[in-house]
Amino acid sequence: MKGQASGMRFWVWVIGVGLFLSATPILSAETPATHTVAWGETLYSIARAYAVSPQALASANNIGVNSWVFVGARLTIPDRGDQPAAPILVSTTPSGYYTVRAGDTLFSIAARFNTTVAAISAANRLPPNGVLYVGWSLKIPAADAQPAHDSTPQFATTTHIVQPGEYPAAIALRYGTTTQAIAFANNLPADWFIIPGQRLRVPVAQSKTETPATTAAASVRAANVPLRQQKQTLTCEEASAVMAARGAFTEDQLLAVMPRSDNPFAGIRGRTNSAYLGGLTDYGVYASGLQKGLTALGVQSEILYGQSYADFKNAVWAHLRAGRPVVWWHTWQDSYQKPVPVKMADGATVKLVPYEHASVIVAADERGITYHDPYDATIRFATWETFRRVSAYFDNMALSIMTNDK
Repeated sequence: MKGQASGMRFWVWVIGVGLFLSATPILSAETPATHTVAWGETLYSIARAYAVSPQALASANNIGVNSWVFVGARLTIPDRGDQPAAPILVSTTPSGYYTVRAGDTLFSIAARFNTTVAAISAANRLPPNGVLYVGWSLKIPAADAQPAHDSTPQFATTTHIVQPGEYPAAIALRYGTTTQAIAFANNLPADWFIIPGQRLRVPVAQSKTETPATTAAASVRAANVPLRQQKQTLTCEEASAVMAARGAFTEDQLLAVMPRSDNPFAGIRGRTNSAYLGGLTDYGVYASGLQKGLTALGVQSEILYGQSYADFKNAVWAHLRAGRPVVWWHTWQDSYQKPVPVKMADGATVKLVPYEHASVIVAADERGITYHDPYDATIRFATWETFRRVSAYFDNMALSIMTNDK
């Protein structure tokens, strides 16, 4: 497994280098007749480099505009016919924003603007291994700027010296944090590796209790709900169910009985151990799919879905009053996203949301909700305005688990 992991890191490094090199092609005074595809290139990135349309490039090579292009393939570059091709300048708006294009990654954008993945991800509230979508506007920090952390208090850090045989996930588990958080703290790429003797700054997980102000203001609360961190990149729903059930089963037990399906309403869509967050292929599961796994374990649950916002909010209140925490579907750190209709294998069209996430609502008051976030095992707060906006992405979806004590 270690050999395979090393090989994968090597190819990720090669792809990153290819993205950097393909971002700034050197063009002659005349458009070359052919182009050899390099690592990380796409039909769109190649067309952009030669100032031709993707449609023209696809037509010149008798392929579809959405076709994959493979490393080593030679593509015919169509004649622009009006003037020598020149590389398209990558620029930002006067306010410092860049619009994501096809083929862009956090790594390639950071290389273009002489900054770091950590700085861009922090400035845009994205995880360092987050997926980008065409058309997004990203804030580009100054090349010499420090990562623009948000105004919330940051984790304290401790120093860890890597020992022989250690690997990132084991270190993260030891300190109660995530591999993403360690990568962020050390300005490392998403698929990073370590060597014995290396010194790492390790974020110390936040306190497992809320601030006195939040606790005092809560009007209703489900008691004795544990705070857990998800074990895999995309197992937030299963980890949330474990918290909501107060540890009646384990995340591994639930994953073992969960169905798999391209439709998240029926089961887990994609890989639970994806290297990246925020994608639509490796995605997760919705309430009805999660309920199937719970039923297989003999655990009863109630789905909230599709009702009006007023009814949804009242139902959440009712479950909390009854002492039942609520698994809630929202977006990572309640970020603004745009749902995408995707056609399933059975012909149905399902709404998927970039950076789909699930957490456990444990309390509510007149200001909003308090929830346990399995991504980094922290306690977060969302106003009712935010709750309404983010819940709407998923048509007001939640799930309440009935354990023996509630």
